[in-house]
Amino acid sequence: MNHAAKRRRLGGDFVPAVGVAALLAVALALAGCGLGPGEDTGDASLIVTRDYGSEVLIDKPDIPVNESSNAMRLLDESAELETRYGGEFVQSVNGISGGRDSGRSSDWFFAVNGIVAERGSAQFTITGGDKLWWDYRDWTDAMEIGAVVGSYPAPFSTGYDDRGWGVEVDCMGDATACVMVRKQLEGDGANLEEKGENLRLMVGTWEQISGTPEGQKLEKGPGVSGVFAKFRPGPTAATYPGSSSWHLVGLDARGETTRSFDPAAGLVAAMRKADEPPVWLITGGTEKGVQLAAAALNPEDLERRFAAVVSDGQVSSLPLP
Repeated sequence: MNHAAKRRRLGGDFVPAVGVAALLAVALALAGCGLGPGEDTGDASLIVTRDYGSEVLIDKPDIPVNESSNAMRLLDESAELETRYGGEFVQSVNGISGGRDSGRSSDWFFAVNGIVAERGSAQFTITGGDKLWWDYRDWTDAMEIGAVVGSYPAPFSTGYDDRGWGVEVDCMGDATACVMVRKQLEGDGANLEEKGENLRLMVGTWEQISGTPEGQKLEKGPGVSGVFAKFRPGPTAATYPGSSSWHLVGLDARGETTRSFDPAAGLVAAMRKADEPPVWLITGGTEKGVQLAAAALNPEDLERRFAAVVSDGQVSSLPLP
């Protein structure tokens, strides 16, 4: 695997060249020259899971952080770590180690406020209010996962890495689901102010979203979209292309179809292209499915989910077991 692909695979957890300034700072600290941890910035949360959030290993909702706190340090303070590449890359957490087995590859990834970071964990500062999520997962069929929904209401209520992003609800269909999404966001502390670049929530049926760049990525599978779901035409949609009878299909971690849901199922998923703001999809095969997805936009239903499917009164994590 080439170096660029490896950097992306690790969710930004790669090793930069160590600069003279960094070495000098370490030397001064060791010499006792008064370089302390810096000012307190509040409390952050840390969760450590495996297999796409299906098993919780560590859950610490309130960790005091300061100006020198970073994503690796918070993990190191809560778990037994083994690192590589000069201590910059997390290889093992509490004995669970990255590597290859039977042609499958697994590693540790981290996200901050639901967004996979673009730089290494030792360089990513964690401040008060941040939600840090480490997950050990099989990335063989989905290297490019740029954003997840399981830290909601982050990033809408928290922001990300000091970016000046706004929040935009892109209403593509029936107003009912759009109103539900806006009210939920505002109730969870998001400021619906649009700026030059916005965190976007696209709200509409799959028929309305399928032609967008995000819809086209979803159609290409988790290797491109990072989302373990697709939509397939039902009998009505195949016969009458103008209809909206599309079925949501849930995939497992190998990208294989596990379950086909009815058109009333809803999907909540997030994608990200490079360092642009993430785009969330609130969608379904029908308007009812969109409304179910909108109703699931809350911390309780989305907690620890990479993406979520809503069907038959239940919310399930994607990828499916």
